[in-house]
Amino acid sequence: MSATFKFDVDGILDSVEQANREAIAKTAWEIRESSNDLCPFGDSDLIESSLNNSDLENGIIVWDTPYAQYLYYGALMVGKESHRSWAKRGEKKEVKTPEQMLNFAHDRNPKAQMMWYEKAKDINLDQWITTYQKAFNNARRK
Repeated sequence: MSATFKFDVDGILDSVEQANREAIAKTAWEIRESSNDLCPFGDSDLIESSLNNSDLENGIIVWDTPYAQYLYYGALMVGKESHRSWAKRGEKKEVKTPEQMLNFAHDRNPKAQMMWYEKAKDINLDQWITTYQKAFNNARRK
């Protein structure tokens, strides 16, 4: 006695890819929100830049302001040519020597800190993994 099974391999792969895309987008959204919770607030441009410039469907989160890198690393950066903290447009910046760390105001965001994504990852990685797994499984059931 024999049995023959046919699988719709293309359909299965399409379903897995779709579930993966949905899970990535949902997880990226959660990562962005967790990270923004730790961003220096200032006038909200930094956080808003992540809302406007991120590509969550592809798992890409971007903070795009002229000072994003400066704040992320928390060290005073100066233009390579001008040696000023306000570099000319397009001028590359480098950490000032000797290194001077920034002090973040906590009046508008008491949790503000440098390297906000790294800290959010330290706090939330297990939750992010769970979010991905749940979103993937839910999408596969559709």
